[in-house]
Amino acid sequence: MQLPHPKPSATVPPVLPAPVRARTDPPPGTPFPAGRPPTGGTTRPGIGFVLVAALALGACQDDGGGRELVPHDGGTLHVVIGGALAHLDPQRVYAVTEANVSRLLTRTLTTFRSVPGAAASEVVGDLATDAGRPSERNQVWDFTLKDDVRWEDGTPVTCADVKYGIQRSFAPQFDDGAKYPGQYLQPNPKPYTGPFTTGGDSAGLRSVECLTSQSIRFHLKQPVGDFGYAVALSVFAPVPATKDTGEAYDRRPYSNGPYKIESATAQELVLTRNPFWHRGTDTVRGAHPDRVVVTWRNDTTAVTASLIDSDGAWADTIAIDRDAAPNFVQQIINDPVLAGRAVIGSTGGVRYFALNTRTLPDLACRQALTYALNKRRLRASLGGFVVGEFATTMLAPQLKSHRAFDLYGSAANPDGDPERALRLLQQAAATGRPCPARIRLAYPNSSDVARAISTVVESYQRIGVEVVRRPYPSQSYYSTGIGDPANGNDMMWAGWVPDWPNGSAVIPPQFDGRNLPRDGSTGNTDYANFNDPRINAMIDEALAESNLERQYRLWGALDEAIQAQAVSIPVFYIKALRMAGANVRNGFIHPQFGQPDLCALYLS
Repeated sequence: MQLPHPKPSATVPPVLPAPVRARTDPPPGTPFPAGRPPTGGTTRPGIGFVLVAALALGACQDDGGGRELVPHDGGTLHVVIGGALAHLDPQRVYAVTEANVSRLLTRTLTTFRSVPGAAASEVVGDLATDAGRPSERNQVWDFTLKDDVRWEDGTPVTCADVKYGIQRSFAPQFDDGAKYPGQYLQPNPKPYTGPFTTGGDSAGLRSVECLTSQSIRFHLKQPVGDFGYAVALSVFAPVPATKDTGEAYDRRPYSNGPYKIESATAQELVLTRNPFWHRGTDTVRGAHPDRVVVTWRNDTTAVTASLIDSDGAWADTIAIDRDAAPNFVQQIINDPVLAGRAVIGSTGGVRYFALNTRTLPDLACRQALTYALNKRRLRASLGGFVVGEFATTMLAPQLKSHRAFDLYGSAANPDGDPERALRLLQQAAATGRPCPARIRLAYPNSSDVARAISTVVESYQRIGVEVVRRPYPSQSYYSTGIGDPANGNDMMWAGWVPDWPNGSAVIPPQFDGRNLPRDGSTGNTDYANFNDPRINAMIDEALAESNLERQYRLWGALDEAIQAQAVSIPVFYIKALRMAGANVRNGFIHPQFGQPDLCALYLS
């Protein structure tokens, strides 16, 4: 998943108070855990126990130390994110932060439970009465809409709204959203290009059938055993055709969730209650605050300092997509009160580098870059072990489809193997196809990532490869930065949180070359431009397998086969350490977003 938002009109001062002055860095040798990627420092014995114990005690206590058994309704929850949202149009939402915020506005046929732990990976009916009823060997799926689910003007949500929303995703202008409708649904006899073109199929998308106003049937082009998970994504969300404003819908989508948009400016998004939403039809969203104000600030150090102090509105604030600044982590984990306000957990995601098979076509060259990377220094620059364990696979250990393997020996030697890399470079040169002496490395332009990229530059200096830095604006990095297959970069900073807990939400969107869009498109997620007929056939075999245990094994085998081609360099399995203000309650890392679940939060 990735991230975009409305291009707001007016500019207003931020609602939150100005961040307090940042603290100075701790003395040398202090363990730094936090940030997007981790660091590899050491730590004193007992720190992990202090942090876990404080979290267990602090997350659900009131200021007097007593248990809060019933969530409080009311108040304004402030949410800080690192950069402006690029999209809120459900057919364009695909980044994790967008998806987390969007769930407050947009309901889908199914959705993930809003609870901590493994149960959060379970989908339940949302707009639909259940998680779907498959037939014809998982190639036909039926859903029934709940009664009395309404839009923000009081009109009911119907099958026609669901069908129209899905149809929008086929329009050329929606090429930066999730691709699952086009990949899973049976195609029309003539390629369908969305509801906006004239002279198209008057019946619309024939694979989405409205049996009644409340009953919907999907016809898939191949069996998909976990389609009930796919329709939890907002790309399958309804949109009322009469309210579709085209490009402007991205700035002000119509709501059927607990909140609607009151305003969107250059600094913030303000959500207020949708009067036609009620808990009787929604068993997932707590929707406890009266208002939610989302503000973007890129200064992680200042935000962390303000959340620690928790003065004024900062007491009602949580940072959801940026970890606590590394220089504060020691203070947080050693202070039981602060540790009790930290929201920490594994995300199920993987931080990695994609290697472009177009510009780096030789396997030996890609393997040399894989062996040479010093993962320990890279992780240390971002906070150390707290941000995650070293990764050797693209399927995280939390997934049942995970297979443990380490083809490049980086688990045992996270400092890298420059000697092995140099031998591979020499072998390539001896064949008359030398590896490039200079590579272009793309990354989002933020201070924490730039610091990590410096360690990559040093890694490749050891083997005589020069790194040309290519920073892109963070807001559009995934969509228009590296989302164009013709971006020309050799190596790209990336991260992936599965759309649902299976290899089918990791392998196909990132490595099925048949889904590569044309050059000049945006929203590509196969950053390596990888297209291997053998891998594609293995993907088809895994998707068609109805026995989940066998399917899990197939995805694990695919992960290993892809890693043998060195098209990505997994760096670490992402953990999160997010900070909340003193009044914020019920924070936990939701595996669907790798962030605190906004649906669950309330104020003390």
